[in-house]
Amino acid sequence: MAQHDNTLKSVDKVFKMVEHLKTNGGKTVTELSQELDMPKSTVQVYLNTLAKNKFVVQNGAKYQIGLQFLQYGMYALWNEPVFPNVKSKVEELADTTGELAACFVEELGEAVYVYGTEGNRAIRTDLTMGDRSGLHCTASGKAIFAHLSQERIEEIISQRSLERKTPQTITDPDELREELKQIRERGHAYSKEESVEGMRSVAAPILLDGEVVCSISLAGPANRFVGERFTSEIPDIVKGAANEIELKLTYSESGL
Repeated sequence: MAQHDNTLKSVDKVFKMVEHLKTNGGKTVTELSQELDMPKSTVQVYLNTLAKNKFVVQNGAKYQIGLQFLQYGMYALWNEPVFPNVKSKVEELADTTGELAACFVEELGEAVYVYGTEGNRAIRTDLTMGDRSGLHCTASGKAIFAHLSQERIEEIISQRSLERKTPQTITDPDELREELKQIRERGHAYSKEESVEGMRSVAAPILLDGEVVCSISLAGPANRFVGERFTSEIPDIVKGAANEIELKLTYSESGL
């Protein structure tokens, strides 16, 4: 994985400030100066620059994230070649099952949540578009992880921490390797409360020309994701949807 040590500290501080505003909400210059341990004069200059370019807006004495980020985020989202086809299928899955349907892609060794929608029985989560998680602890992440090249799998295992999110999270590299092998054999992945206690999920990869491009999943409470519904019915639904998307992508690429 590429390392980026040759960076501008000033730009890094700007992104640190933006992340702080995203996480903690609007802040005054004084609050940002104290919470980020930066001089007020420096904070003000950074905020002035961000405000000039509409990435932050001033509301009274406080500065908050601006909607300019939305334009860039939507561009990045629609620039994902699979997104238009996946979006409609994710919505269909949520509508027909009543559960939470989602799509994830891999970037920099992480699972990135690019789209999701809730069915009428879905449990609300705090996931927002752009959220990242380890590939090892969700069904969506593992479905992608299992279909990366063996070299890439080993690179991610060696360079990224297998963080324990719940008591059920797989953190042993050998156990994870065996899990990924089983996923490749059966064509879908499970999360058995490995990311969030009380939640289970099933995911299938979307493959194009033998390469994994994303995964789609259904998630719900552990008391509903049980028995044959969890081991057979939901996997068949998710894999069927994945297959439909793969066919659409294949035909669109071939020009048929």
